[in-house]
Amino acid sequence: MSTRIKWHGLNILFYVMLLLIIDINCAAAEQRVALVIGNGNYKSSPLANPPNDARDMAAALQECGFKVTKLINCSRKDMNAAIRTFGEQIRQGGVGLFYYAGHGVEAKGDNFLVPVGVDLKNEYEMEDECINARRVLGAMEEAGNRLNIMILDACRDNPFARSFRSATRGLAKMDAPAGTFIAYATKPGSVAADGAGRNGLYTAKLLRYMRTPDLPIEEVFKNVRAEVMQVTGKQQVPWEASSITGKFVFLASSGGIVVESPAPATEAQTQSGSLKVSANVSKARVYVDGQKKGSTPVSLMGIEPGTHQVKVVKDGYQDYEDSVLVSAGKELEVRALLEKKISGGGIAVSGTPKGAKVYIDGAYAGKLPLQVDSLTAGQHSVE
Repeated sequence: MSTRIKWHGLNILFYVMLLLIIDINCAAAEQRVALVIGNGNYKSSPLANPPNDARDMAAALQECGFKVTKLINCSRKDMNAAIRTFGEQIRQGGVGLFYYAGHGVEAKGDNFLVPVGVDLKNEYEMEDECINARRVLGAMEEAGNRLNIMILDACRDNPFARSFRSATRGLAKMDAPAGTFIAYATKPGSVAADGAGRNGLYTAKLLRYMRTPDLPIEEVFKNVRAEVMQVTGKQQVPWEASSITGKFVFLASSGGIVVESPAPATEAQTQSGSLKVSANVSKARVYVDGQKKGSTPVSLMGIEPGTHQVKVVKDGYQDYEDSVLVSAGKELEVRALLEKKISGGGIAVSGTPKGAKVYIDGAYAGKLPLQVDSLTAGQHSVE
């Protein structure tokens, strides 16, 4: 009798241990999906930092185990499509993260993210021309996944303020749906600086602390807030709204999400990564950090882990350039979309006052006096 009871107890112990192992493996394999957008090429009030912020944030999130979709200087149509796809992806569970850097506008209590190419004249056009931030929160709430994070480095001053009767400074406070963490570059009703270096101040500090192993998300943003307040003399105070109950770290000391390899990797493979570069046209020249590595499609082994500059070039097409993060023991795939050049000419723009900004077809081109070469054939607007 005693022997049977002892054996039954061992069975229970084995069952509990098995459940623990299954739980650990599920946590390790939890999906992480991110949508990263950086808009800066505005006709009115262009911003220098957001495209760099988005590129660097995308690289950091890849390092933290996220599958990242990155958009730079995109239209409303592209933003809407990306948000829809993002919502479908996070329905599969896991962690979803939305990051936006660029102009953000508060109007009548709602926050709007401003795409590139809009030309707002009236406040009532905001809903049709911009992206309501609640659209992203709605996609997160409907997905029903474990955790969602929204980061808005979009609290720059309203570039359309003179046209808006109800315009205020900064963004309005939004309530976080269950399981959601919302982070603002500065407190509601205040504005954040674009920054004098490569990155905005807020994103620069965030990139540092999110890479700190095993640091809980609450501590990440608490440290960011402390440093930004110190640098700005408390003029900029980052803000968060949270309804999360579980634990989350961007980067675990074990290296984040564990992905099983189909076969044991050699020591050389685990110390380097690989890069696969393709394009919509064949035999385009591929450069990595300025060195030619072959022609598309090409697979490159032994790439040192870290950030690299990839450039894809073919005569008759516009060059493709991007900053990518290569991780040890993993293959990163880059697909370049090359657009055909249409032969044209150049244009010289002069006038007064010297140093005035020049826009060609709505895009910032430089300051007076200005010489622009290789314009496509056809009519162009110059302002």
